[in-house]
Amino acid sequence: MSLLANHAPRYVRLMKQALPISLSATAWIALGLMVFAAASGLAFASWLDKDAGIFMSLVEAGMSWCF
Repeated sequence: MSLLANHAPRYVRLMKQALPISLSATAWIALGLMVFAAASGLAFASWLDKDAGIFMSLVEAGMSWCF
């Protein structure tokens, strides 16, 4: 049997067709990703701003080895 045998018609017939995604669903997904990116960016920026205080509180609690 050849590696280049034509199995495409049988394979295509059994495949499920992808459903199109509506524009409103795409917009909601994009909005959700933007909100998540903004929230994680703000959390990271505040962590960078307060990093010494966070580390010192971990030292006082004896948990700085986790950091």
